[in-house]
Amino acid sequence: MNSDLFILAYEAAFVAYASFATLIIFRGARTWLSGALFAAIAATALWAQMWVAVTFGIVPAWLDAVCGGLRDAGWLGLSLALMYPRGGKTLPWRALLVLALVLIAFQIGLDARGTDVGKVAGIRVDGTLARMAVTILGLVLVENIYRNSSSTEFWTHKHLLIGLSGVLAFQLLSRVPEFLTHQQDPSMVLARPLVFLLVLPLFVVSSIRLPNLQMRVHSSRSFVFYSATLIAAGIMLQGVAAAAWYVRSYGGTNSTVLAVILAFGGVVAVAVGLVSGGLRSRVRKYINENFFSLKYDYRVEWEKVIHALSLNPSQGSAERVLRTLCELLDSPGGALWIHRASWHQYLPSARLAFSGAFVPIPETDLRLEPFRDEKRSYSALADATGDTTAELWRKDFPAAWIVVALRYRSNVVGLAILAKSRAPKTLDWEDENLIRVVGLQLGAYLVQEETAQALADARQLEEFNKRFAFIVHDIKNTIGQLSLLVRNAAQFGHEPEFRADMITTLGNAVERLQELLKSLTLVGETSVPGIKSLETVDLIAFLREFTKEKGNLGQGVVLDTKYNSLGLKLSDSTNLRRVLEHVVTNASDASDGKRPVEIAVSTAREVVHIDITDHGRGMTDAFVAEELFRPLRSTKDGGFGIGAYQARELMRDLGGDILVKSKIGEGTCVTLELPLPAPPEIRSP
Repeated sequence: MNSDLFILAYEAAFVAYASFATLIIFRGARTWLSGALFAAIAATALWAQMWVAVTFGIVPAWLDAVCGGLRDAGWLGLSLALMYPRGGKTLPWRALLVLALVLIAFQIGLDARGTDVGKVAGIRVDGTLARMAVTILGLVLVENIYRNSSSTEFWTHKHLLIGLSGVLAFQLLSRVPEFLTHQQDPSMVLARPLVFLLVLPLFVVSSIRLPNLQMRVHSSRSFVFYSATLIAAGIMLQGVAAAAWYVRSYGGTNSTVLAVILAFGGVVAVAVGLVSGGLRSRVRKYINENFFSLKYDYRVEWEKVIHALSLNPSQGSAERVLRTLCELLDSPGGALWIHRASWHQYLPSARLAFSGAFVPIPETDLRLEPFRDEKRSYSALADATGDTTAELWRKDFPAAWIVVALRYRSNVVGLAILAKSRAPKTLDWEDENLIRVVGLQLGAYLVQEETAQALADARQLEEFNKRFAFIVHDIKNTIGQLSLLVRNAAQFGHEPEFRADMITTLGNAVERLQELLKSLTLVGETSVPGIKSLETVDLIAFLREFTKEKGNLGQGVVLDTKYNSLGLKLSDSTNLRRVLEHVVTNASDASDGKRPVEIAVSTAREVVHIDITDHGRGMTDAFVAEELFRPLRSTKDGGFGIGAYQARELMRDLGGDILVKSKIGEGTCVTLELPLPAPPEIRSP
């Protein structure tokens, strides 16, 4: 007999039992019975692999005998474990345990040494006799389990008992001739792993049914589908090969050509079948209806819905919803309408491989009448005979199969019309429940997307309004500077320094107004954090130039600092100037020109403080805490109440903030905080 066939049979048994043992480890319960089953299955896998190793001369021959004894010991141990709940504390059970241990030790010892201990009553006592005794003991244990099992226990034990009985019966039939002749039959040696393979499904079924094992074996629909497809393709190709061989052998002079054509045609037919969407749908339908108690694996279907809505960001929300429904109901195409309450219509939003009148549908359309009922989730058009609304749908959409209502709460926010499914499908209660739940999810998704878009539009409009308010306030400040310039021109116009500063101020005012107009065109553009480059600004030089300009224009501003230079990294120094303009102008107005505004610079813990102090009338703590930084709040006549809010927003854009301390009758100190990138260099002025 071909030795390759032996090796394949034993290797197949090893792979099958090793896989089952692995399944027990990861999917079985952690109980003593599970451990006993694992020991028996693992010992069987070890025995099958060891036989192959001995055949190739990798390990000594006595290891095969040892592993065979361990295999028998594993199944005897499993049988005793099944008997333990009823008789584990009785003397007979303990006697059977001791007898099993003695016989197994006797079998392993004699088989490993290949000797005997002589004859007793004319019978040769060797490993063959020990194996016979172990087999008979196994049958006794199986018979005891059967007789002592209740009807409920028998339901859980019967497959395991049938499998064990079959293995033990085969061993008895093969060991009796071996005991008589002391020679192994090669046919029995080959059949041994095949017998274990045949009874393995019985062991798997029992492992699922036994309460103390609780094996969680689950075959997904995808696994069954692809396995069935692979097996069917293999059978078809085998049939084609057999037909080609027959033609090749008995087809006459043109047999080779006919065989090649037949084989090529078979391969092409298999390829066409594998890529056929309709055939795949029919196979899935057959598997779902005949191999599973429920038509859908709801966890898988729900994951498909979530993935379809989350992936492909390049697609619009309407197209994602339509594709999700098409995949769910196995439809090749369809169309989607989304409700617009302000227009009192359902507007066409997405279409996929679908023909028909793709036009708006009014809320009062007679075709929508069935969906006034909140419990109605879909309308099957093909099965509706004598239904007026179905006839109206089919009149405009001849290829329509089903109309699905997408609801949010009690409102129909979307309508989807789908083409006929690839495989003939009769909708039942499972389809109705799935369509209803998915329709609610898709309706909520459409409403969420619409709400998000409306919110984005509102935020864009809010940004425009905020920028416009800032621009108006900046124009007001610019007008104030020009007014101050006009008032002082009569008094200081003859001085060259004033004229130079006047030209500079006018240039800055023009530049500022141009920037304000430009900022309106930037509304709606998204800014990416970290992209804008930072500019290095010497804060001390910046403040000196600022105070000098204000002084030349007639504003009393003094700078007090111990630093000769102080480098800062700013995203936009113009914004810092705008903040200073606002704060210093307010401080000057509060002081009424009687005392100068004081600007002081200090540092603390990597933060630079710019303190702007006036000696005006001050503000209450309540106003500072609750009113100062709120928009449209002002204590000045003609003020817009936007300056403090704008100044804080600009400072926060620079990475800093504004702090205010004020006391009635004593004045106000406004502190501008900015991050300091490095320790300052202190030098004498």
